[in-house]
Amino acid sequence: MQGVKISRDDLERKRRELIDLEPALAQFSEEWNKEYEFRKKLVLARQEAGIKQKDIESQTGLAQRAISRLETDMDVSPNIKTLIKYLMSIGYELDIVKMKAHN
Repeated sequence: MQGVKISRDDLERKRRELIDLEPALAQFSEEWNKEYEFRKKLVLARQEAGIKQKDIESQTGLAQRAISRLETDMDVSPNIKTLIKYLMSIGYELDIVKMKAHN
């Protein structure tokens, strides 16, 4: 059985319909999107630095499997120490940036 293909526009339209029905979903959706984008940035930064997950494992002691989950598994919420180790191993640091005002 093949999956149903849905366009990005249709998916976005459906997301907005659901948010209209349940406004609390807007915050959940925004938080989920921010987390997803953050994880994509982790992978991109590591790849741009030419660093493999195995390199991070040998440098930090974090298991390669844990590094993979940190980068891709939305059900995994890493602790701050793990995140800092990961970032330092690819030449980055954790920072806090003020959000732009919402319209």
